[in-house]
Amino acid sequence: MKIMKSKEKNKKILVTGGAGFIGSHLCDYLLTRGNKVTCVDNFYSGSKDNIRHLLSHPNFKFIEHDIINPFFLEVDEIYNLACPASPISYQFDPVYTIKTNVLGAVNMLELARTNGAKIMQASTSEIYGDPLEHPQKETYCGNIDPTGPRSCYDEGKRAAETLFSDYAREFNVNIRIVRIFNTYGPKMALDDGRVISNFIIQALKNEDITIYGRGNQTRSFMYIDDLIAGMAAMMENSDFGGPINLGNPNEMTIKKLAQMIIKLTGSGSKIIYLPEVTNDPQKRRPDISLAKEKLNWRPRVDFETGLKKTIEYFKERVKNKTNILVFSTVYDDPIEGNLEKNVKDLVREMPNFHFHIIAGKFRSDLPKIHQGENFTIYRVGIGGNLDKYLLALIGPFKAMKLHKSHKFPLAWSIRATYGSLAALIFKFFSKVPFMVLFHQADLAKAEHRKVRLIWPIYKLILKKSGAIHLPDDIFIKEQRSAGDYEIIPFSTESTLEIRKVKEIHHKIIHKLNKKLVKPK
Repeated sequence: MKIMKSKEKNKKILVTGGAGFIGSHLCDYLLTRGNKVTCVDNFYSGSKDNIRHLLSHPNFKFIEHDIINPFFLEVDEIYNLACPASPISYQFDPVYTIKTNVLGAVNMLELARTNGAKIMQASTSEIYGDPLEHPQKETYCGNIDPTGPRSCYDEGKRAAETLFSDYAREFNVNIRIVRIFNTYGPKMALDDGRVISNFIIQALKNEDITIYGRGNQTRSFMYIDDLIAGMAAMMENSDFGGPINLGNPNEMTIKKLAQMIIKLTGSGSKIIYLPEVTNDPQKRRPDISLAKEKLNWRPRVDFETGLKKTIEYFKERVKNKTNILVFSTVYDDPIEGNLEKNVKDLVREMPNFHFHIIAGKFRSDLPKIHQGENFTIYRVGIGGNLDKYLLALIGPFKAMKLHKSHKFPLAWSIRATYGSLAALIFKFFSKVPFMVLFHQADLAKAEHRKVRLIWPIYKLILKKSGAIHLPDDIFIKEQRSAGDYEIIPFSTESTLEIRKVKEIHHKIIHKLNKKLVKPK
C-alpha cells in the first residue's frame, strides 16, 4: 500500500527500539518522508549495524538510552517499539522484559502527555496466547498462561495496552495500538531464535532443520514493508486508536514453511522433530477486517517474493564470516596439548567464522603463514624456544595489523601464558575484549614459586578478560575480588568443551554489542 505524505512536514518523531529489526525499517521509512527522527535504543536486542547507514543523515539522531528510565525530548509523534521480541531475548531476563513493557510504557506515555504528542504502542499477536478463537479478532481476549516462561512478554504487552488505554481515558493522550503478527524480512538477526531466521540459516548451512513438535502448528507471515505501511497508516488516521491487527491472513504450517525454505535455498537439509516447546501456540492467524475498514490496508507482498528477498539477505550475512583472533603459544604442531586440539575441533565446528591464529614458530621448517578452509595461522619468531617470548612481544603488533582489515570483535587466548600477555597488550591498543582458556598446567604444582612470582600478571589477565575457562575452583576466590568475568568450568571432553566455548563466545559477542546483558 502506498502511504500518502503527512500534511505536516518535518515532524519530530521518536522511535524507541529503533535499532531493532522493525524499528530500523521504520526509521528508514520516516526519514524518506522528510521527518526528523530520533532513535532511542540500548542495544539489548537491537544492533548498531541496522542504523549505521543513518548516523550521518542530517535528520537522524541516535540516543543510547534505556526507556525504563525517564527522559525528556520535544516530539510530535512517538513509536514505542522498545522491547526484546524474540524468545531468546525476552526469556534471557524476564524481569527486565516486563519492566521494559510496563515502566517503559509509562515513561513514553508521560512523554507523550507532556508534549501533546501522538503515541503508538507496538503490541503483539502474543497477547492472544494459544487462541481458542480462529482467526483472531481484536475483540478476542486471549488464552494466556500468566505464569509460564513466555508470560513476561505476553503479559507485559497486555499490561502496556492497559496503560495506553487508561492514559487515553484519564489524560486524553492520543494513542494508537497495533497488534503485530509474525513479521519477516532483511535485518532480522541471525541468532534470535525466530522460526524463519532459524530455518534459513540451517538450510544455507545444509544442517538439519529443527521443528519443535510435529510441525502442524500454523503461523501467518507478513513482510516487513507491509508492516511499516500499516503502522504509518495507523498513525496518520485521525479518528481510530485501536487496537488493530496487522498481519498476513494467509496461514501455513511450520512443516510447510521448512519445506518451502529448503526448496528456495536448494538445500540438502533434512527435517528433524524435537519435543514441543512449552506454551507454544498451535494456531496463529489474524482477522484483518478492521484494518481493511479503518486504514484501507492489507498485505501486498506475497510470501514467496518476500521470502526470496530475505534468503538473499541471509546469504550475504552468512557469506561475510565473522573474524576471530586467537593467540596460542603453539598450534598445529606435534607439541600442542589437548586444549589446542579442542580448539581445532571448535574451529571445525564453527565453519561460518574465520579464525586468525597467531602462534609461535618454534621450528624453522614450519611456514610463516598456513591457510586452511576457515582459519589462517600466522607464526611469529625465529624458529626456536625463544619464540614463546617473542609471541608476547611481536604478536600484539601482528594482531593490530590484521585488525585494520578484519575488525576482530573478539580475541581468544589459549592458556594464560604468553598468548594471554599478547591478548592483554592487544586489548590495550585495540579495546577488543578477549577470552582466556586457562589450563591446569598453568599452575603445575612443581612451579609453585614461579606461580607466586607471576601471580600479579595472572591476576591482571583475569581482571581484563571478558571470560575465562578454569580447570577447577582454584581461582574462584581470586576472580571474585579481581574482575567481572564469567567462570566456565573446563572439561577434558572435547564435545563438551566445544559446546561451552560456543556458548560463551555467543554471550561475549552480545555483551560487546550491549545485547542480552542484564542491566545493573
